[in-house]
Amino acid sequence: MIPLMFIQLLWIGIWQWFSPPAQSQSYQAALVESSSFVLKGSSNLSDFKLVYTGSLGKTINAEVSKNEYEMNIRASRPLNLKVEGFKSTNSFITKDFQKMLNVEIFPDLVIDPISVWQQKGKPGTVYALVFLTIAGCKKTETLALTLKEQKDNNILCAGVHKISLKKYALEAPKKAFGAVHVKDEVAIDMVLNLQFKKTK
Repeated sequence: MIPLMFIQLLWIGIWQWFSPPAQSQSYQAALVESSSFVLKGSSNLSDFKLVYTGSLGKTINAEVSKNEYEMNIRASRPLNLKVEGFKSTNSFITKDFQKMLNVEIFPDLVIDPISVWQQKGKPGTVYALVFLTIAGCKKTETLALTLKEQKDNNILCAGVHKISLKKYALEAPKKAFGAVHVKDEVAIDMVLNLQFKKTK
């Protein structure tokens, strides 16, 4: 259940495609009420999920340059999500998740946006390339996000992105001497409500 996610700055890009092109502009963005990140996985016996309960209302300054279909982002800092902010209704799942990610040494999931683009013929979908760091392991991920609603200074988007635990050198928890084991693939289910303002 990452959120990945992710991600505050990516939604600056979605808004910009509905505005006149600009060489370089600066924005502040914050994820606000109704945003959510949910990690979904499964074992050989049942499904599970962890919901992010940490703060999402942070602001980040970003320098943005774009052409017709692509945008590059230089953020003042990456987005950090607290590992301890992901909670399951089952306390054992929460503890196993924190142990797997070695929370005492790596307390944050780090999302660092690189670029955002659209494909011709898909006006309702935005793709984002990000660096994702989990338990100290940094990899690139490409996210596909669907524009759900746009009004005033808010944009609502959603997407589901699957990651491999092995890609991040993570060993899935096993219980009952290996009789119960978590599957390698985990999905990040994101609903993002972005509030933005131009700073220059």
